[in-house]
Amino acid sequence: MPVITNIDDLKRLHKKRTPKMFYDYCESGAWTEQTFRENVTDFDKIRLRQRIAVDMEGRTTATQMIGQDVSMPVALAPVGLTGMQRADGEIKAAKAAEKFGVPFTLSTMSICSIEEVDKHTTKPFWFQLYVMRDQDFLEGIIQRAKDAKVSALVLTLDLQILGQRHKDLKNGLSVPLRPTLPNIANLATKWQWGLEMLATKNKSFGNIVGHAKGVSNMGSLFTWTA
Repeated sequence: MPVITNIDDLKRLHKKRTPKMFYDYCESGAWTEQTFRENVTDFDKIRLRQRIAVDMEGRTTATQMIGQDVSMPVALAPVGLTGMQRADGEIKAAKAAEKFGVPFTLSTMSICSIEEVDKHTTKPFWFQLYVMRDQDFLEGIIQRAKDAKVSALVLTLDLQILGQRHKDLKNGLSVPLRPTLPNIANLATKWQWGLEMLATKNKSFGNIVGHAKGVSNMGSLFTWTA
């Protein structure tokens, strides 16, 4: 395992291990990607004020978020397809967040389902919900979240239309997946990723397929989402 000192080290490792189509999905945004870029540049404007000659005994970043004890006031944001970045990715991320003491937010578009993440964790996690037209699905998935003792519901309200992700179109990343010669060749170089994916049962959108009416496979998922 290489020495990790900052987020850029992790990005290089991610790029090396993950198929290009899934790496690009994580490292890009929709349309002109303005919001994606500003998620970084806006934080670059923030400066932490250094205080000197003060008592440093008992310093801590621990606090509470919505009544929940946390080791520092941050949470892991919801990321779709995490389980395609790495086999069982949502489970691994949730366990890492639990170990560190911060909330993990599971995406509606996760590969591992609410139930799978709940089965492998001991503390409540958060769940991000896309507010869609399918009221039966919404009621069902909220009840599933309650049954899993999810401690917070994070609502996403900006999905009036599906955003076009240019890199996904170029890489052939779609639902269902349409393999191209370049991404097949790239997948062949990610043998460790491939072996891990073969070993897991979590390979589709676990929160939706088999739960939304008319969505029994990956082929019918896109029509339902649109």
